[in-house]
Amino acid sequence: EQGSLLRLSYRELAGRAARAARVLAACGVGRGDVVAFQLPNCWQFAAVHLACVRLGAVSNPLMPIFRHRELSFMLRHGEARVLIAPARFRGFDHGALARQLGQELRLARVLLADGEGEGSFEAALGATEGEACASGARLQPNDVMQLLYTSGTTGEPKGALHTSNTILSAVREYARRMGIGESDVIFMPSPLGHQLGFCYGLQMALMLGIPLVLTDVWNPERVLELMREHGATFTFGATPFRADLAALPGVESRRPPRLRMFASSGAPIPPPVVEAARSRLGVKVATCWGMTECASVTITPPDEYKVLESDGCALPNGEVRVLAADGSEAPRGTVGALQVRGSSLFVGYLKRPELSRLHEGGWFDTG
Repeated sequence: EQGSLLRLSYRELAGRAARAARVLAACGVGRGDVVAFQLPNCWQFAAVHLACVRLGAVSNPLMPIFRHRELSFMLRHGEARVLIAPARFRGFDHGALARQLGQELRLARVLLADGEGEGSFEAALGATEGEACASGARLQPNDVMQLLYTSGTTGEPKGALHTSNTILSAVREYARRMGIGESDVIFMPSPLGHQLGFCYGLQMALMLGIPLVLTDVWNPERVLELMREHGATFTFGATPFRADLAALPGVESRRPPRLRMFASSGAPIPPPVVEAARSRLGVKVATCWGMTECASVTITPPDEYKVLESDGCALPNGEVRVLAADGSEAPRGTVGALQVRGSSLFVGYLKRPELSRLHEGGWFDTG
């Protein structure tokens, strides 16, 4: 949390998730309903998602950087029943915006994390103490579990739909390839509202039952302190995160003793940043490629030289191919259209099935 530290056991988190499920059920949320939450990296994010799973509802994480234009479209398009937002985050009054959207879109309820009064998320949870546990129709493996909107950089945002099977297949194979297991501690600076943070922070920690350390604001000195304090072994973030940590004065003598792996995606990694991470932080480096629609598809084996020139090869649960303009396989060393298929591929775009770009044999055109 901003400026403070909160520790929760999985048992404590489960209790808060159960209370959150009762709150959502009281708002009329049931199987297949969309619950939107624009939350930074915090326990409330995890509790709301797990509450949705309990009720058979659909989790719709929204990035904290979104404002009225993006949010009004996404909430209306997804037909969200409930919106949960921070009262205030990074100097912005999310509470005022959330209440405005609630009125405009006639949402069943707006709740504010760390808020006060009737709309407080925490107060709503506290009011359910002692009530019978909400008994919803729990999600089945192939039910839609997540609605996550693309950035909309090439047009209207598209709502990608994922199931537990598509998400967990990506997480399972990633953990296997990276050698992440029961002795690891995940440090996640990337937003949980992004597929990277959702899959390889929250979902991977839940799947393996291992500690997850979150930070909601990037501060390299504070991050280094948290990594050391909690024995972080693995982290995943954009290239600037790694560069900032490696550039800290005297980091060689202060580096987290258990940190062994720093993975990145989203942009090529300059060779000097890779070398600084290896020599100054003492970590292995991996890079991967993916999309909201398919999570991580390719990855380099940890610390191979190929990290400087490639995003690796496909994970065992997927395939990739590159096609020339005439639809034939592009010769090696030439540019073409990237297509992917596999068990982590999304199941379609909400209300826009014609945009899914699926080809014969289940191949997805990444664009």
